[in-house]
Amino acid sequence: MSLGERIRRYFLEQPKPSAVFQIAPSYFAALKTGPEDQLTADDYVYHPISSGLVEAQLLQKNIVQPGLLQELIRKTWRKFKPRGHSVTVILPEMSARAFIFQLESASLTPAEQVRFVEWKLEHHLSHPLDRVRYSYQTFNSGKERKVLVVCIGEEVAAEYEAIFSENKMHPGKLTIPSLSVLNLVVRAGAEARDFLLVDADLDYLSLVAVLDGAPYLYRQKQLWPDNETNRTAILKEAENTVNFLEDKIRRKPSLVYVRSNLGNPVWLTTEMEKLLGLRVEEVMTEQQFLAPLFGGQ
Repeated sequence: MSLGERIRRYFLEQPKPSAVFQIAPSYFAALKTGPEDQLTADDYVYHPISSGLVEAQLLQKNIVQPGLLQELIRKTWRKFKPRGHSVTVILPEMSARAFIFQLESASLTPAEQVRFVEWKLEHHLSHPLDRVRYSYQTFNSGKERKVLVVCIGEEVAAEYEAIFSENKMHPGKLTIPSLSVLNLVVRAGAEARDFLLVDADLDYLSLVAVLDGAPYLYRQKQLWPDNETNRTAILKEAENTVNFLEDKIRRKPSLVYVRSNLGNPVWLTTEMEKLLGLRVEEVMTEQQFLAPLFGGQ
């Protein structure tokens, strides 16, 4: 099974949805699924939202003003008029945690893998696992075997599922933006087996290093909207990640993919190329807010 197939099956997968919704602290977006080359303005929405509607937290409920969010969901559903009721919901990035662990043995049984994952999560989260919903997938990474784990709070997952269910929608899959962008890159056919994905949005930065065609490192960092230092922080974190890989395994990615929902993404890619000395490609050259929605289909 290819990396793309594994990622697409990865996080609470269900059949292809009729629409994909993304709820972020700074905006609400949605996409009616269908062929990308036939996309029109009637097939997507993007609404900036004021702070205080949604607060990204791992274990505590996120939705502060459910009435306003309900109205956005209803208006979007009426606009799309989809045939089915299954939807994918992309949660705020910082409402989830993503980890990559090295398995102690390549011959662990499925039951032993579960025990290993839960043991690692207990140490990294410092919270009872009955408060967390998680999913994982194992990968061969060179001579090592690794496991990618994504987890969200059980209360957080339940509240997002509930608000869509109240509108007679079936939230079949919950996922996060960076994983959806990674899915989009792989599905489009990544040009290199060793690459770094830099996913920078208004409120978060995630960096995913893929080596030998498998995820090797996953980092998430909170950003503050409209903070003038965000672009500098993004460049520094990308540089730190590349330096870490070079120091630890004596390898650098041969390509960097950048998806930025910040203003002037061309400046960011240009400066990153100069700083890292690597080829940098934009994931989407226009309307980059759509990338997680496309990847979540």
